[in-house]
Amino acid sequence: MNPTSLLPDVASLNVSDIAIDQVGMSHISLPIPFEIDQQTITAPTKVSIRANVKNHQKGLHMSRMYQSLQALTQHSLTPVTLKESLQSALEQQKEVNSDCIFCDIETEVLRKRSALHTQQYGWNRYPVRVSARFDHQTGITVSLRVTVTYSSSCPASAALSRKALKEVFLDQFHYEPSKVDKQLIAQWLEQQGTYAIPHSQRSEADIAVDVTDTKFPIENLIDLCEGALGTPVQTFVKRQDEQQFAINNGQNPMFVEDASRRLMQALTDNGYSGHLAISHYESLHGHNAVAQSSFGHKDT
Repeated sequence: MNPTSLLPDVASLNVSDIAIDQVGMSHISLPIPFEIDQQTITAPTKVSIRANVKNHQKGLHMSRMYQSLQALTQHSLTPVTLKESLQSALEQQKEVNSDCIFCDIETEVLRKRSALHTQQYGWNRYPVRVSARFDHQTGITVSLRVTVTYSSSCPASAALSRKALKEVFLDQFHYEPSKVDKQLIAQWLEQQGTYAIPHSQRSEADIAVDVTDTKFPIENLIDLCEGALGTPVQTFVKRQDEQQFAINNGQNPMFVEDASRRLMQALTDNGYSGHLAISHYESLHGHNAVAQSSFGHKDT
C-alpha cells in the first residue's frame, strides 16, 4: 500500500462552486540558463506559475506544477522549452479541469559595456521578465520585457540655461563685436560656461515585446533601445569618458515624449510590437515624468 494513500486529502473537502481565474505559486527560485551574447549563462530567477480553477473543483496540485518547472533548468530558455514546460504543467491539472496556465520569469542579466573613450569596460545590469500564457486552443503567447537605464537632459532646462548664459555674456562684453578678443571670450567661457547648468536625470525605459521567434532577442532589444536613446548609463568612467558622456547628453536633450517616440520608431522599424513605459526620475521636481504607449501591430 502506498503510504501517501493513508494521508488525508484536505483539499477534497473544500469544494465550492466559485471559479478562480488564477491560482498557483510565486517567487519560486530556479537556476535557468539563458543565451546572452553567444554564451550560455545560468541566471538566478524568480518564477511565478498559475492556472485557472473551474467550478466544483478542489485545489490545484502545486507540487506537480513545481515539478513541471524543473525542466526549465536543463536547457537554455526558449519559447519552445517554455511551451513544453507549461503544457506539461497544465496536463497535470486535469483533475481540476484547468484549461489555461500562466508563467512569469524574472531575472537580471549582466552585459559587458566598453567605456566611451578609454580602453576599459564594465558591466551593466538589465532586469528581464519573460511572461507566457498557454492553453490548448490558442497555444502559447509570450512576451519579453527588458529595462534600460539612461540619462535624459531636459530640453526646457537647456534652453533656459543657454538664455541665462547669453544674457550674462552680453552684460560682460557689451562693446563692439569687432573689438572682442577671441582669446578673452574663450577664457571667459571656460570659467563661466556653467553659469546655468541644465538638469539631467537617471531614467528608465521598460520595453515589452511580443515574441514569435524561436529565441528571446534579449541582446538585440537592449542594443536597439540604447542606440535609439543615445545616452545609456556608463560603467567604467575616466575624465575623457565623462566628458564624452556630457557631450552626448548635450546633443540628446529629451522629454519623456521624445524618448518614447525614439524607441517606438526604432522598435517598429525592426518589426517589434508591444508596449513601453518611460520614467524620468526628475532632479527638478519631487515627482517623476512618465509616459506609456503601445507600438507595432500583432499578426492576425
